Amino acid sequence: MDNYRAFLIILQYYNSTYQLRVRFNSFYLIQISSKIHSLKSLTMKNLFLSITLVLFVSLFIGNETDKVNIKPMLKFSGAQKALDFWSRQRAYPNDVVPDDKYFAGYEYFKQNFSEEFDALGSGWEQIGPHNIGGRTIAVKLNPLNGNTVFAGSASGGLWRSYTGGVGTSSWKFIPTNFPVLGVGAIDIHPSDTNIIYIGTGEVYGYQNSIGGMSVRTTRGSYGIGILKTTNYGETWTKSLDWTHNQRRGVQVVRINPHNPNTVWAGTTEGTYRSYDAGATWQQVHNVIMVTDLIINPADTNIIMIACGNLGSTGNGLYRTINGGSNWTKMTSGLPTNYGGKALYSLYKPQPNIVYASIGNGSASGAGTWLVKTTNNGDTWTTASTFDYATYQGWFAHFVTVNQTNPDILLAAGVDVYKSTQGGANLQRKSYWYLWDFGRPPIGGPEGPPDYSHADHHAYDYHPDNPNIVYLANDGGIFRTTNFGETFEGLNGGYQTTQFYNGFTSSFTDSLFAIGGMQDNATAFYDGDLAWYRVIGGDGCMTAINQRNNDTVYGSSQNLNIRRSVNRGLTYGGISVPGSGISGFVATYVLAHANPQILYAGRNIIYKSINGGNSFNTTNNGIPLDGNPALCLTVSPLNDNVVYATTAPVNTVAGIFRTTNGGTSWTNITGTLPDRYYVDVVADPIIPGGVYVTLSGFGSPHLYKSTDFGNTWIDINDNLPDVPTSA
Repeated sequence: MDNYRAFLIILQYYNSTYQLRVRFNSFYLIQISSKIHSLKSLTMKNLFLSITLVLFVSLFIGNETDKVNIKPMLKFSGAQKALDFWSRQRAYPNDVVPDDKYFAGYEYFKQNFSEEFDALGSGWEQIGPHNIGGRTIAVKLNPLNGNTVFAGSASGGLWRSYTGGVGTSSWKFIPTNFPVLGVGAIDIHPSDTNIIYIGTGEVYGYQNSIGGMSVRTTRGSYGIGILKTTNYGETWTKSLDWTHNQRRGVQVVRINPHNPNTVWAGTTEGTYRSYDAGATWQQVHNVIMVTDLIINPADTNIIMIACGNLGSTGNGLYRTINGGSNWTKMTSGLPTNYGGKALYSLYKPQPNIVYASIGNGSASGAGTWLVKTTNNGDTWTTASTFDYATYQGWFAHFVTVNQTNPDILLAAGVDVYKSTQGGANLQRKSYWYLWDFGRPPIGGPEGPPDYSHADHHAYDYHPDNPNIVYLANDGGIFRTTNFGETFEGLNGGYQTTQFYNGFTSSFTDSLFAIGGMQDNATAFYDGDLAWYRVIGGDGCMTAINQRNNDTVYGSSQNLNIRRSVNRGLTYGGISVPGSGISGFVATYVLAHANPQILYAGRNIIYKSINGGNSFNTTNNGIPLDGNPALCLTVSPLNDNVVYATTAPVNTVAGIFRTTNGGTSWTNITGTLPDRYYVDVVADPIIPGGVYVTLSGFGSPHLYKSTDFGNTWIDINDNLPDVPTSA
């Protein structure tokens, strides 16, 4: 290991052990190294001294690194926080999304807006990013042609590549003509590959059950059952017919390799089986939250399922030896209980050998079990207790065994680990923080050979070469061609990134925009389909100085704002005071006439008059209502007129206004329904004009005021009753 890599690994250790906001992109490392000495010339003798100097430098050099807050921390999943907010703001004030509302909104839209939408849709075109993939939760290769790969994204639908994912435009979106966002399962007929089944939804917690969790159940999106095509994706029909209102998801679909008319599905509602190629389904096991299912290829009457995740009961591994007529819970050698999900990997040459990766919840130190059976599940042994799933045992991990040697396997969580000893002595093979910043080439490397994006969800083998394994993670699709020794990104044209609210476009340059992405940092668009990635972490809110586009702002979670003065190429830190509570994706906004004025929101609204160099509290430091700020907007006509909305964390949500630059704030919520007020925009022409969108269901979703919010007018007209975000 060279000294440069050792430096990164040690710095990563400090970053994970203590709450150090130190970034790993090349700009920061170059800046830090200029303060000490060449990183690549470090010797191990002075390596720890260099780390100490880095931490010292980061305390005092605000333009190169963020301030450091050194304290032991208990890590919780950022993905869980983001998904929890996604779900809560759509359900609020209910605990869960009300029955029938999503599908009813979809049907209403089809009946009233289809022609208009088709006409408008013809005028839109992709602008990328084509070089940064988004969260992907399913991957499947054509069993008769390993160059064809299908990918199921968390919120971008189904995609297909005919080039093994290789190339600058290798991926094509496959429309299903059904209202589906998350594709969580894919399986292909073993001999007639025109026949494909996909399971829909991304569900981690069962409906509204929270069990012992202190947070509300998280989810990505509910599904609509199973879809089937018999013509390779040209047209699709409903197979297992569910609707959004049922709050369900299909986690796994498996076709019997010897009798393809028999199809199995693991779902949030239990295990289902079809004997007639998906025409009808029967529930054959009622334990909820089935996260995986495997069929023994030597005896297809032997089926194993894994059940459980957040808030569910009956967590455990189950088996049938008679095709689903009877089931038993396997217990010998297994943990008595676990709080996350479990996934299998079967060794096909000797299918009595099965590994299982079992995660245990959402806090660090929660535990991961890698277990193995050599007798079809009669007994299990612990292969490893190394916690590769870490605090995301509910979200992202798996094990995959090499199909030529049952002692060689990969165990993936945040990163990928490899064992050549049946699970013992796991060796780290990927380093998530080595991702490339700047402009990764479309379809090209996204980091060095030991980089695979964080948070691994699914895998599949190449049908002709088991050393080639495709990985689905929060960065899209990756591949190893040597069973985990090296990795490569395969995201050319795979446009599935999830942007948070807070995307910003330049008023004067149509080819300049910037936005933050789930687990994919921040990136700006400058006319190139290959976007330029900066900052790190979950990319959150952004802003552009509309009078000088050289000044750009980006951020990561919890109001960690950074500023660029060279059109987004490099960034320095901005220290918004840390007192008060803030949202995971916290809000800030620049004024229009004087973009040196910046407002930033925790539960207290802060104001800077020098572009973020320093901040003062508004409202004499008194919180608006005790809740974190959700959205801010400044009137284009008057920099002293600012509107803020709050999230209903401690009390009901509110909308507030200041007309004196923050000296005082007035609650203008009035008679608006109690919902998340997700976006607020001041009118650029009418001095007192302001608009607000509402999430949730059962109320209008768009209101207008012409008197600075003193009164509100419902202008929802005939919009569908669905959460409205912007």
